Amino acid sequence: MAVFEMVDPTVQPEGAAVGLADRPADLRGRRLVLMDNGKHNARQLLEAVCTILEPELAPSEVLWRSVPTTLPAAEGLLDEIAAECDLVIEAVGD
Repeated sequence: MAVFEMVDPTVQPEGAAVGLADRPADLRGRRLVLMDNGKHNARQLLEAVCTILEPELAPSEVLWRSVPTTLPAAEGLLDEIAAECDLVIEAVGD
């Protein structure tokens, strides 16, 4: 006889208190990474958001990075992004 565990999707998981990282007073002139997960329309969404925010943020540099749609990011990619940028905007298309 097969045995399996039924999980109730309506039960809320217990939350954990997480503190926010320190925020700079001004984001102008920062290095911005636009992170695209490769799904349909993700890049278009990021381009539109960047067009809206760019005049106000005046980033010193805009970098594009791609992450897999269904898999975890490659080893070290998130550390690399954290080391080279100040601000990340990620989009999930569809």
